[in-house]
Amino acid sequence: MAKKLQRVFRERHLTPDEVAADQELRGKVEREYPPKKATHAAQYDSLSELLRRSIRESGRSVEEIASDAGVSPIVIARFVSGERDIHMTTADRVARSLGLEVTAD
Repeated sequence: MAKKLQRVFRERHLTPDEVAADQELRGKVEREYPPKKATHAAQYDSLSELLRRSIRESGRSVEEIASDAGVSPIVIARFVSGERDIHMTTADRVARSLGLEVTAD
């Protein structure tokens, strides 16, 4: 019989011991169920890859970029790691936050 999961909402910050236990549990889950890899290799010169590289090379934290762009930091972190893609409107907002402009040669 499958174990039923229940979402937990916390009303306080975690203690250091709770954070360590949470990280250990997350590690176990990720080892058992690794994140799905992209089925296609991103091209180095694709818009997505250029935006990822710009985010990495900006010298700014994901949280700063996300705040400026009005996007969740989790969305940007997963995009940069290649775990997921983002919508074009989100890419526009992130690019604007980085001071980037798309032009045609």
